[in-house]
Amino acid sequence: MGVSSVSTVLVIIFGFLMNYERWITCVGLWQALMCGTITGLICGDLQTGLYIGGTLQLMTLGISSFGGASVPDYPVAAIVGTYLAITTGASPEVGVTIGVPVAIIMVQLDVLNKTLNIFFQHGAEKDVAKGDFHRIPMWQWLGNIFTMVSTGVPIMLAVLFGQGLVEKVFEIIPEWLLTGLQVAGGLLPVVGIGLLLRTMPVKQNVAPLIVGFVFASYLGMPILGIALLAMAWAFVSFKNSQKTAVSTAAVPTDGGIEGDE
Repeated sequence: MGVSSVSTVLVIIFGFLMNYERWITCVGLWQALMCGTITGLICGDLQTGLYIGGTLQLMTLGISSFGGASVPDYPVAAIVGTYLAITTGASPEVGVTIGVPVAIIMVQLDVLNKTLNIFFQHGAEKDVAKGDFHRIPMWQWLGNIFTMVSTGVPIMLAVLFGQGLVEKVFEIIPEWLLTGLQVAGGLLPVVGIGLLLRTMPVKQNVAPLIVGFVFASYLGMPILGIALLAMAWAFVSFKNSQKTAVSTAAVPTDGGIEGDE
């Protein structure tokens, strides 16, 4: 099935805007299902887009970039897989197969993007220290643009040069670079979780933190099970705090002794 030049350009533009929507507007159009659907709609084959996007969306269940972790980018995979499946006339299953290696490559590019964006963060911090607050939007937009480029350029190249480019990238990237990016990707979640813990009332909740650590590290409990236990703990703590508040309110401030008039 042929795709017009206008459709190709629109897919490339969507590839740039998708990451902006993911981190800035956060409407939900960046999800794999929506990326596949929108790409299929642009290319004139909504059914293929729904199939590929929906299949890749299922692969994202239980995967999230907590603490800055880099995970396979299935939304990008949905765009590339849908476009290539429609333009080559391949089956939706082939589109999913094409998309998976794209998602894996994007893990390394995401690490690179987050690492290089630190430069913009430091630039903003220096201007704040100097009182040049009018320069903050510039640093913000530089970070936004670079983030958009991190998905837009790979999608543009994959759209223009096809699956062969994806396979060639795997062959060209040296082993040392892949290893370095993997190490950086492993460090990012640790740093991110450390930053999150600094903003949370950890000292007041050491007990559940230790219990969760034991369940995860020593008992091998899945994260969903730990999350359910945490919900139960939070519910019980909330109910107990309500009872304490009611009991405190019921006690007279003067100790129950009324003064003589």
